[in-house]
Amino acid sequence: MSMIAEEQHSVLSAHASEFEKSYLLEEKGQKHLSAYTKERKEVKQFWNQIKEAKRKGKRITDLVLEKLLPYCNTSHNREKGYRISVAPAITKDIKKWFENAGWQSSDNWDNVANAIYDLVYGLVEDSDWSRLKKFEDNQDLSRGFKAGFLTPIFYCLDSQYRLLNNKTIDTINFIVGSVFIDRSLSNYKENIEKINQVVTELSNTLFEDYDVFDSFCHWMCDKRLGGYARAEITGSEIKEGEELLVEEDPAPQNHWEAIFYIVQAGNMLGYKTYVADPSRKAFDKPLSEIASLSQVPPILKNAPNVERIDAIWFRPNRFPMFLFEVEDGGTMRDALHRLFNTMAFEARFMIVSPVENRAKFEKWVSHEPYREFQERYNFRTYKELFDFYKLTKSFTAMRKKFIKL
Repeated sequence: MSMIAEEQHSVLSAHASEFEKSYLLEEKGQKHLSAYTKERKEVKQFWNQIKEAKRKGKRITDLVLEKLLPYCNTSHNREKGYRISVAPAITKDIKKWFENAGWQSSDNWDNVANAIYDLVYGLVEDSDWSRLKKFEDNQDLSRGFKAGFLTPIFYCLDSQYRLLNNKTIDTINFIVGSVFIDRSLSNYKENIEKINQVVTELSNTLFEDYDVFDSFCHWMCDKRLGGYARAEITGSEIKEGEELLVEEDPAPQNHWEAIFYIVQAGNMLGYKTYVADPSRKAFDKPLSEIASLSQVPPILKNAPNVERIDAIWFRPNRFPMFLFEVEDGGTMRDALHRLFNTMAFEARFMIVSPVENRAKFEKWVSHEPYREFQERYNFRTYKELFDFYKLTKSFTAMRKKFIKL
């Protein structure tokens, strides 16, 4: 039975031809393709080191977390010596990310690393598919780890284990026209079979090399390139939107990453957004690229030090506006006072901070001159900010799909 609609074949053939001419045969495509070979060699070397360390009874935690798992190609990750991957799932420090999200505790990482080792060894060395479900079912160790974190390891050690991440899922589901594969580790074997069936049915000699097919998935999902698989939100994103975000969006770990999510959420909600220091970067992206305003809204121009407020959400003629201070190392009183300077305006004041600063906030907001206006001040943790961002992103995706904005 054919999985690809007849009329879809000609569309896909045209996409493949465009991919080959505009990307694969160009310098950037060739560089992308060569990265698979380089990564495959690196992972095999690291895996042999880890097996040897394990055999000698040495601690393998850092080797597993830093050298096996796939990291984004950022200056931070290169400086730290993390393994850079052509199929990245981790933006920064995985320990801070998972601990801040509440998925893992600081004293459990040895157990997590050993569980990942057992999974990789069991699958790749012993072909024991049952290890996938065993790992996934143990949420004390596996929470947050989906196919995008682990299949790049499997694939580099043995290419029969296909790369499976959001780009693969969105491309395959686009080709088939329905939710056909998912990111569950328990379904990995079945998903590999489905991927192979789709690639075979495409009958394109380009894709006989799975490295090329995976780079095609990248091209199909990157809106700066082809982008066809994400022209509309796919069913998998709607059905499992939160899990999608687990792989794509790391929790904020510092001042600028918190501002990044504040601005992104404001943009999605239709606000004009301002940041005090647009030259700063978060996740390797300048804040100037995401904030829509280069200056504070004119209505606030005369408020003292208003340009130093970390982030602002503003809609002309629609109130209240929202003013944000991210407090993670400065002086809480100074943050409260910058917001207090705009008390004459219809605004809500948001302090975003690590949870351990809540007591400091409550202490200062109960002092004059803030005590009289305590209802205007709100304390939100990094986790609450990230949860709000994820829900906003999922809602925005659903809204676009439902009412075709």
